[in-house]
Amino acid sequence: MSATNPEAEAEAELHANSLFETIASLKARAKAKTQEILHIRKSSSQREFADEDIFSDPAFDPAQALDKKSPSKNGKTTSESVTDGLKDAKYLLSHPRRVMRSKATHVAAEKIGSARHPIQILNRDEELIDAHDHLAQAAADGDSDSTLDGEEVNDACDRILQVENQRESLQTAWILGRHVNRVKAVRSVSRPEQSDFTIINDGEPRVQWERYLGKLALYHTQGFTLQYVDDFKSPPFDLEDLARIIERLTITSAPWQTFLMKVRDIYTWKDPRSTAKCAILFWTLWYTEHIVGSLWFWIIYSSIRSKLQPSSVERIRESVARSFDREKRVQAWGELLQQHGKQNWIEPLLDDLGPHIQRQLGDLADFLEILTNFHRHERPKKTTASLFFFASCLTVTLFADMAFCVKFVWFIAGVGFFFTYPIATRYPKYRLLVSPWRWMFWAIPTHAELAILRLQEKAAIRDADPKEFELPHPDGLDKAEQPQSGETHSFDIHHETGGRGKLIISRSGIAYTSVTEQQSWPFSSLAEMCKSDDPDTESVFRNFRRLGSRSGVVLHFTFFSAELRVLVHTADRNRVFNLVLAWSGLKWQSLQIERRRGGRGNLDTAIKRALR
Repeated sequence: MSATNPEAEAEAELHANSLFETIASLKARAKAKTQEILHIRKSSSQREFADEDIFSDPAFDPAQALDKKSPSKNGKTTSESVTDGLKDAKYLLSHPRRVMRSKATHVAAEKIGSARHPIQILNRDEELIDAHDHLAQAAADGDSDSTLDGEEVNDACDRILQVENQRESLQTAWILGRHVNRVKAVRSVSRPEQSDFTIINDGEPRVQWERYLGKLALYHTQGFTLQYVDDFKSPPFDLEDLARIIERLTITSAPWQTFLMKVRDIYTWKDPRSTAKCAILFWTLWYTEHIVGSLWFWIIYSSIRSKLQPSSVERIRESVARSFDREKRVQAWGELLQQHGKQNWIEPLLDDLGPHIQRQLGDLADFLEILTNFHRHERPKKTTASLFFFASCLTVTLFADMAFCVKFVWFIAGVGFFFTYPIATRYPKYRLLVSPWRWMFWAIPTHAELAILRLQEKAAIRDADPKEFELPHPDGLDKAEQPQSGETHSFDIHHETGGRGKLIISRSGIAYTSVTEQQSWPFSSLAEMCKSDDPDTESVFRNFRRLGSRSGVVLHFTFFSAELRVLVHTADRNRVFNLVLAWSGLKWQSLQIERRRGGRGNLDTAIKRALR
């Protein structure tokens, strides 16, 4: 039985990385040696006039920008690499599943991370920063020593121009080499003839005016519209094309990623002074009714500023600093790759964004379920209350001034951005209390809440005693004196410390009995129930994975003063779970399971769960 502790996972990952780096290093050395033997390398004489060759510019030779491999960091000799590789292979043969999970993560990360814009590579940014630093140093030396001429400054300016031209050429090569695979020459169109759009319908000619007028308009405007007429004979769906589109979106949205991170810092009040300034500006514009006008002003201002003040090198310097400093929060995907490497960037991304995305998607699913139950009138009283709210809004829009309505909408947006959304972000447990969308559909249940309510209703109907609707018994016996029938159900379980036993669910509570101990809890002391499919949790019972002939799963009860975690049959776990929901009479809330990481990454845990 192999260990599953974090140290073993880290050791497996270390051996796997070492082996694959050794193989890659040996492969590169063998390739270089073969090129030397076969004289594949180009001689220096072939590049004697490289400066005059058009293909010396990366824009005409995309191979200089594509498929660039990072130099090997392995400084070992060939014999040492082979010896270490054999040791790593011996370990990996003993622990194949660990290696499979680790390499699946790294291969996927490297596959995605390799598809990057060439000017987003760290050394390109460092070249530009170094050129600007050299210019600043040359200018400072020129100011301190008047005897120096401007030759050094001119050389520094030429170097900056050369670096920027190189970056522009790499960008051109990257776009044409990776994303442009099909082009079509834009040709002028001839004037359409009316006869070309005449058809015979029931023996009479009829002109297709909609097509004719469209072609005629295209003919008169072809000077500036023809290049935007698309070709709809597109190839079928292809995953590689989709991956390239996603790659384009990721690269192009880099400035927007930084902008959204700054917006997030504002509404979370990370810098209270900056957020206060934005709030004062917003409420001033709201009061003067110039919010939309300020949006157009910002677009014009940012465009003019971009023209007059191109991207400052300080922005690139800050981005490089964030890439090196693991304590700083990255603001774009490229910085994440630089900070953690091409093979290890997925896990930090999932750790940072995964919980937020999962929570937002879960809230979206809940909201869509609420809308469905609202339209189905699953809870008529709550639906009526929401309809009354919408009727009030309709009345305001019909009889109030439209400017007042627009101003009121912007007021709600401002309150949400500066007050309710920061609370929801900083304190996610209260996010539904401050959600305007939930206010409009308050107390309308989700599918999970509705299922629990229906289960409890079915239990109440089933438990209803027909004698309650009859006349009093003629013998005069009091109802309290009549015998009560208590229905109970017993299930085979395995306790983590007590071993095999019985879990008894009755009308009043939960009981656990075994050979050595016996415990019981009333429903009033029950705080939480959890079905656990986490392999780390189930490892507690790894020696007792089977009860009889069926596989066991974990059921966890949390009481006010105790906990009960048992291994039960898969089908029995659902029966126990539903019985407690129905018979307890408590008001329940559906929650997401908190996975126990145990030192293992989210993606690695998911892969392990999928491979079980």
